[in-house]
Amino acid sequence: MAVGLLRTVAETSDYKSTSRYDDVIAFVRAIQAADPDIRVENFATTTEGRALPLVIVGSGKKPVVFIMANIHAGEVEGKEASLMLLRDLVTTHRKLRDRMTILIAPIYNADGNEKIATTNRTTQVGPVNGVGVRENGQGLDLNRDYMKLESPEARGLVQNVLRRWDPLVTIDLHTTNGSYHGYQLTYSPPLNPNADASIIAFERDTLLPEIRERMKSRHKKLTYYYGNFEDQLKPEKGWFTFDNRPRFGNNYIGLRNRFAILSEAYSYIDFRARVAVTHQFLHEILRAVDEHAGAMMRIAAAADAARPKTQGVRFAIKPWRKDVPILWERATEAAASEGIPNPDTGSGADIIRSGKIVPVKMTDYGIFAATEKSEVPYAFAIDKRAKAAVTNLLLHGIVVERLNAAARLRVSQFDVAKSDRAEKAFQKHNETTLNGKWNEREVTLDEGTYIVRTNQQYGRLAFYLLDPRSDDGLVEWNFFEDLPPPAKIMKPAPLVATVARAAE
Repeated sequence: MAVGLLRTVAETSDYKSTSRYDDVIAFVRAIQAADPDIRVENFATTTEGRALPLVIVGSGKKPVVFIMANIHAGEVEGKEASLMLLRDLVTTHRKLRDRMTILIAPIYNADGNEKIATTNRTTQVGPVNGVGVRENGQGLDLNRDYMKLESPEARGLVQNVLRRWDPLVTIDLHTTNGSYHGYQLTYSPPLNPNADASIIAFERDTLLPEIRERMKSRHKKLTYYYGNFEDQLKPEKGWFTFDNRPRFGNNYIGLRNRFAILSEAYSYIDFRARVAVTHQFLHEILRAVDEHAGAMMRIAAAADAARPKTQGVRFAIKPWRKDVPILWERATEAAASEGIPNPDTGSGADIIRSGKIVPVKMTDYGIFAATEKSEVPYAFAIDKRAKAAVTNLLLHGIVVERLNAAARLRVSQFDVAKSDRAEKAFQKHNETTLNGKWNEREVTLDEGTYIVRTNQQYGRLAFYLLDPRSDDGLVEWNFFEDLPPPAKIMKPAPLVATVARAAE
């Protein structure tokens, strides 16, 4: 079969079905058979034994753009759209391959994908033959695993894609839940304020506005920043984005000093339309990155070299813009017998959807600001017994050292006044929040104490993982149970240490 005639399962089923794992592998192999320059590597193996393919398209030139789909295996249009894009890159859009390298991971949550059933995501419009589930084979949400790295999928992604290929841009393909609005697709840049301000500003001021305009002018598709109405029945209360924490992929990528775009196709348009708008969005992102690659690479390099003096550890959502006309689907409260039950409406009431889309001026709560900051130290000192924490840091690509001999130093230690442990487990952890204060004192650090200097490429990420008050760090995720939290060495010190290759 000519590669131009190759079709996805979505296309051959008239958008009644989505691809299973074997279908994705067969599609990729057919592409390879037609174009031997397409390479495939396996970047991880799931708990159920499925190898995760990474398709490599291009000449090896920078920029590198990474497209990942199906992290939530009920949100399947990204999987189909990324395969369609792969087909385009060997047929109608080959020229892009001469100017950039494109990596595609079409089926990140392969185990969840194979649990296809018509009872999954029932409020989503199609495909009628069912979709997979949100969690992976361990029962973990992979889009909450970027910091703790407890799944083989996330560990492989960080080690074999992000660290090896260092993508300038990562695109993460999803489908919405919740609010009824008027956009075929919504999107988000990194949301954590600890990410480099120039990266966030370039996305918000240049890259995403250009893509939005092209989606409208070229494809007649309306797009906007991801969010939900606080109250579907009273939209004037505001449009709210989701979360600042780097357990979410787009925020994690920002802390690695790179650009990220979260894509959310609108779940209440049909499956065919969701695949189409995601496919078009991918093309417009690649077009925009191709045009701005030089500037974006310079911004990323400057972020790698920057050394912030303070960083946030606790954050709150804030207004970004006021009086923004957000497209709302007019809705009214209904009697229980006539409404559409939907727990995501905000008010909790049953509603009647009108089908009418109208602009409503409201505040866009689209950014976060730090409510508590902490000084970035010269280095963190970690108890030599904290081997699980050190293993985690090394997986992220953070440079860790071990003291060759005991050292007497002045450090800042976090004295814990109260430890709040969540009663309900989340992602199989009872998250822990420490309250207390920093106190300086002179101590002897034992031989073998682990040292993490912050003047390294991933210094922002290291700070977020190690500050005891961090809202998504290793203390939060129980890596320091029964151990003292990391201490801070505030000023440069003559440390005699050796780079650690593993937690010894």
